[in-house]
Amino acid sequence: MTKEQLKAILQLQEVEQEILRIEKRLGRIHQEEEQLRSELETLKGQLSSLLEKRDKLEKDIKNLREEIELEEEMLRKTEEKMALVKKDVEYKALLKEKAKHEDNILKKSYQLDDLQKELKKLKREIEDKKPKIDKRVREIEEELEDLKYEKDVALRKLNSLKEELERKKSSLDDSVVRFYDEAKEHYESLVVVPVEEGICTGCGIKVPEVLFSKMLKENSIERCPTCGRYVYYRL
Repeated sequence: MTKEQLKAILQLQEVEQEILRIEKRLGRIHQEEEQLRSELETLKGQLSSLLEKRDKLEKDIKNLREEIELEEEMLRKTEEKMALVKKDVEYKALLKEKAKHEDNILKKSYQLDDLQKELKKLKREIEDKKPKIDKRVREIEEELEDLKYEKDVALRKLNSLKEELERKKSSLDDSVVRFYDEAKEHYESLVVVPVEEGICTGCGIKVPEVLFSKMLKENSIERCPTCGRYVYYRL
């Protein structure tokens, strides 16, 4: 491999490594977005559940009050009838009816008291949780906006790099491009790597002293005997 070919391949590697970095970041952005959306949905669901429960309690209380008012009206009418009847049988029947209305009123009053206590407790819970949920929802929405902006920038950069990669490949000999693509598939990473302090940075193994000495003296491009990558000396 000539120095010119080495330089060209290093440039290809540099662009492809940046492409890979951006693609990985885009993958992480997608995961972060999914996590934030899941949290957002959970928070909104929690708040919605609390508000729905509050609305149902308020509706149940309203209905129960109306039922009590109806029972009280029926009790009043029963008492009016009792004041007018003369027959003992009719009076006893109205007396049972009166007792029934009074019993219903008492039972419903207890139910109403329990519902009002539950509503009061629920409202305190909403007052405590709603500001915190609203705050976190705003934070998540802002984070999602930031991620969207970062993703848009990354996608534009990615498209630009892919176009640059194609331009660089088109300016090289087909044999060099073919070698690079085949070697890249084989190593699944960098094709050409520097040797630093006698260590191949591709596999992390020390190159033989003879080979390292040759690279130092001749500034040559060699093959790492361990991983097979092309290696060159870099100060």
